Amino acid sequence: MINPAIPGFQLISGYPLWFVPLCLLLGAGVALVLYYKNTSEDFPRSLVIFLSVLRFLSASLIAFLLLSPMIKTISRTTELPAVIIGIDNSRSMVLGTDSLFQQNQLPLMLSQLREELKGRFEIYNYAFGQQVTESEVADYRDELSDIASFFSEINARFYNRNVGAVVLVSDGIYNSGKDPLYAARDAAYPVYTINAGDTTVKRDLIIQRVNYNRTVFKGNRFPVELVVQARDAGGMSAEMKVTSEGSDVYSTKLDFSSDNQVRTISFSTEAREPGIKKFRITVDAVEGEINKANNIREIFIEVKEGKQKIAIVGNAPHPDLAALERAIDNGNNFEADLFFADNLKTDLSGYNLFILHQVPSLTNAAIGLTTALAGQKVPVLFVLGSQSDIPAFNRLKTGLSLIGQGKSGNEALPVFNKDFTLFVTPEHITSLLTTVPPLLSPFAQYQQSNAVNVLAYQGIGSVSSGMPLILFSQIAEIRYGVIAGEGIWKWRFHDYQVNGNHIAFDEFTGKLLQYLSAETDRNRLKLTWRNTYAENEPIEFNALLLNESGEMVNDPEIDLTITGEDDKVYDFTFSAMNEGYYLNAGNLPPGLYRFTATTGSGAAALRRDGSFTVTALNLEDINTIANHRLLNAIAAQTGGKSLKPEETGELLPLLNSREDAKPVIYSRKHFTDLISFIPLLALIILVLGTEWFLRRFNGSY
Repeated sequence: MINPAIPGFQLISGYPLWFVPLCLLLGAGVALVLYYKNTSEDFPRSLVIFLSVLRFLSASLIAFLLLSPMIKTISRTTELPAVIIGIDNSRSMVLGTDSLFQQNQLPLMLSQLREELKGRFEIYNYAFGQQVTESEVADYRDELSDIASFFSEINARFYNRNVGAVVLVSDGIYNSGKDPLYAARDAAYPVYTINAGDTTVKRDLIIQRVNYNRTVFKGNRFPVELVVQARDAGGMSAEMKVTSEGSDVYSTKLDFSSDNQVRTISFSTEAREPGIKKFRITVDAVEGEINKANNIREIFIEVKEGKQKIAIVGNAPHPDLAALERAIDNGNNFEADLFFADNLKTDLSGYNLFILHQVPSLTNAAIGLTTALAGQKVPVLFVLGSQSDIPAFNRLKTGLSLIGQGKSGNEALPVFNKDFTLFVTPEHITSLLTTVPPLLSPFAQYQQSNAVNVLAYQGIGSVSSGMPLILFSQIAEIRYGVIAGEGIWKWRFHDYQVNGNHIAFDEFTGKLLQYLSAETDRNRLKLTWRNTYAENEPIEFNALLLNESGEMVNDPEIDLTITGEDDKVYDFTFSAMNEGYYLNAGNLPPGLYRFTATTGSGAAALRRDGSFTVTALNLEDINTIANHRLLNAIAAQTGGKSLKPEETGELLPLLNSREDAKPVIYSRKHFTDLISFIPLLALIILVLGTEWFLRRFNGSY
C-alpha cells in the first residue's frame, strides 16, 4: 500500500527574482498613466482608486506571466514492505500424516499471521500448483506442483517493489517446471519456508513409469515396459496384473529383496481389434501400505488396421528401387512389394499406393496398369528418368506435362519450397535436401496446373530454375506425386555418409507416402482434435464447414455430443470464430471418450464421429515424501529461515525484527506552468472584465 503525504509548493522562474518588483512597478505605472488625470467630474474619488487597483493587478499579473513562472510541487508517498504468502495447492500436501493439520489448523494460523502483520506490512496471498492464482486458501486439488512458477510470478509482479519477505508453505515436492532452488537464486528478498508434509519413508509400491507405443497395428505384437519401485518392502511379494476390456492380458509375481528396489517388467501382447483400447495395470498392495493410488495405472493404445501395402513397379533393375524398398520397410506404417512392369501379375486391389519407377517407359507403355489404377482411384508416385515415356506420362493428366523433351537430361538439385504446406517437413530433412547430390531430370519445358503443390524445385547449379522436381497434385479425387528425376538412391547413401544412418531419408520417404496414401476427406464437415489429452488440459476442437460449392461458411450451428465410458453424456455447441468454429469442452476425468458432431437436418445433415482419451497425470501420487532439504536450501540461500508448520506463529517476531523490511518513501516532482494555470487566467479576465464594466457603467470607455 502507498500512503500519500501532503505535497509542498515552490515558485520558480527562469529569470532573477528582482524582476518581480519590476512587474509591480510596471503595473503601478500603467495604472498611474491611465487614472492620474481623472478628476472627480469623471469618476468619484473612491471609484478611481478602485479602478487603479484593478488595472495595477491585471498589468502586474500579465507582466509576471511574461517571466514564465512555474510552480514546483513535491509530493511524498510511503510504500509499506510487502509480505507475500504462497501456499502449495498440490495434492501431495494432504497425502502425508499431517494432512489434517494442513487442512484445518494451518489456515487459521496463517489468517492470524495476516491480521498481526497488518499496519506494518502489505499482505499478498497466492496459491500455486498447476498455475499461480491470487488466493488466501488452498483446496489441495492440483495434479502438478510447479514451485518455480511461483517465484517467476512474484518476480514479474513485484519487480522494483518493496518486498520485505516471502512465506512459502510447501512440502518441497515439485514435478513440473524448473528447479525451484535455481528459480530463487536471484531473489532480492528473504524466503521463510513452512515445511509441510512428511519426510518419513513409508512402505509403498509405486508404478513409476510405463513405456509403450501409443499406436500399433492390428495383428502385431507390441511391447510394454513397466518400472515399479518398492520402498520399505524388502522380503515382500506382490502380484502385478494387466487387464483390458475385462480380460487378463498378463500377470506376474514381483519379489522384492531390498527396502529400496526398482523392478523393470517387460511383456508383449497382441493387437487384436482396431480402435482405442484401455489397459489397466495394477500392483497389489502389500501389508502396511498406506498410499495405494500409485499402484494403478491406465494406458490407452490405438490399434490401427494392418500396415498399408505399397507396390513398387520398376521398368528395369535400378538402385532407386532398392533404396525405396528399404526405406519403406524400415518404417512402421508401410510394407513394400517390388515388381517389374513386364511380368506384373498381381491383384491391384490389395495395395494402397503404387510407385511407378520410369513407368510408362519407352519399352513398356503399361497402358493396362495405368488405366486400372486410374479406374480404381489408387494414388500413384511417379519417378521420371531416362527410360520414361514422357508423351505417355503426359496423357495420364497428373497435373504436370513435359513439353519438347530433349535426348539429354539435367542434373537438378532440390531447392526446398518454403511455401509448401501439405505436410510439415522437419528441419533435419530440409537440411538433408540442401546437401544431397543432384538427380538426373528429363530436359524439357515443365508445365503444371493449378492443382500442383511443389515441394522442391530444380536447382541448376546454384540457381533455382522454377521447374518442379518433387510435386503433388489431386486430380478427380486421385492423389499423384512426381519425382522428376532418377538417382534418389544417392540421397539415401549421402544420408548415411553424413549422419551415419538413413533416418532422415527414410522419414522423408515416409512423409511422401503418408500424404499420398491418406484417404481424401470428402465430408463437408471437417474436425480437428487430438487423440490424447492430459486430465489438466482443456478438450479443444476446431471445425470447418463447407457448402455445396466448397466455400467455408459458419452460419449453421454445429452440435457436439461426448460420451464417456460410464455412458455419461456431455452436450456442447461450437462457437463461430473467423471463418470456422471452435469449441473448448473444458477438462474431463481420465478415460476413453467417443463423440459425434452434427449439423443440419434431414437430407442435408452432416455427421462426424471420433474418439479421444484423457490420461491421468498421477505425478502427485508417485512421490509423497516431503523434500525439506530443498526448502531449507531455498531459505538459507535467500537469508530466510525454515520453520515447522506448528512454528508458524514465530514468523511475526522474525519479520518484525528485520531491519531491511522498512517502508520506502518516494518523492515526486511536478512542474506546472502558470501561463497555462486556468484559475490564474480566469482571475486576470475577471479583473479586466470588472474594470471594463465599471468604466462603461459610469459612462467611460
